[in-house]
Amino acid sequence: MTDQEYEQLILKCYRSKTVAILGYGNDGGQQRAKFLRKHGIDVLIGLRHGDEQWELAQQDGFTVLPVWDAAERAQVMQVW
Repeated sequence: MTDQEYEQLILKCYRSKTVAILGYGNDGGQQRAKFLRKHGIDVLIGLRHGDEQWELAQQDGFTVLPVWDAAERAQVMQVW
């Protein structure tokens, strides 16, 4: 499977679902969240209170919630 085929499969599976990205570091969480949002997927960011990435995720336009709250509101979760 090519990268493009993989991305299309992900988008097909996530369409009309809310995805919680748990973590927002440079190791993939930021890129995945932006990719999904760019393709019309509803994305929440789940972080611990006091996480240094909280403000950055908000500045990037995401709804940021405590991890458990994001997990409860989402149908799909990805941990980064």
